[in-house]
Amino acid sequence: MRERLFPRWGAALFALLPMSEILYMPVNGQTLYAAALASLICALVCAGGARLAPLFQRSRMLQWLLALGALWPLTHSLARMGVFLRDTVFVNRPVWSLILLLTACTMLTATAGLNRCAMWALPTAWLAGSVIVLSGVLTITQLHLSYWQAPDASLPAQVWDILSVLLPTSLVLSLSLPEPLAGAASRGLAAGGALFALISLRTSLLLGVHTAALLHYPNFSAAGLASIGDFARHGEVFFAVPLLLCELGRCAALACVLLLPVTHTYGVLHLPTRPDKVKQKKRADGRPRKQ
Repeated sequence: MRERLFPRWGAALFALLPMSEILYMPVNGQTLYAAALASLICALVCAGGARLAPLFQRSRMLQWLLALGALWPLTHSLARMGVFLRDTVFVNRPVWSLILLLTACTMLTATAGLNRCAMWALPTAWLAGSVIVLSGVLTITQLHLSYWQAPDASLPAQVWDILSVLLPTSLVLSLSLPEPLAGAASRGLAAGGALFALISLRTSLLLGVHTAALLHYPNFSAAGLASIGDFARHGEVFFAVPLLLCELGRCAALACVLLLPVTHTYGVLHLPTRPDKVKQKKRADGRPRKQ
């Protein structure tokens, strides 16, 4: 029996996409609204894209187009993870060595198949979501409501900035789904986008827009203000690790799409055989094909 990509796994996989942007996105008074609006747009677009996925599975040319579309967000994600690790933890290591290590981890994970990547995305999404919520709870007494800003004319530009990063990955994955999971894709993006918007609000109310603008990774730096006694004084470390796992899961899923035209399979998850090929096999063998 062919393995399936279950809806809860698919929703978790798509929830990783907005959460992967939390570490890197600059924060200002409009990020809350921009993150929510961009995630909503992606959810609507990907719900339609998931319905077109069977068409892309049947065409070799369209699979190659999806693979080319996955190449840019994959390399972009690996590069920014390498730069982030060099800037924050491994300051004496060259960026290329970190990117090489991340690429090896991504490809090893991708060989397990898209359905296993999505299965692993479920606990990863819960872990990252719990850490995000905990980070907000631990800093709630330090928030300054006076930093709140209403939407202004700069909102469309920031929505576009988030969409330019989030939409290509979301659309490529939605068009590559081996199962009709339009609802799962939209739910996952909406849930991840809600966490993205809430943590952006936390950072802007905690640091203020002027201080946040001076930091390379404002959400990461703001998490350092949360601590649990003497055990977890460096809250930014506990904050960053689950989000890096989110991005590794995103990269592994993109690598599965990238390898599909060559391997004709999502690792252990095989594409369904077309009916005309099944009929040809029946005529050649004189017996029905075993499923």
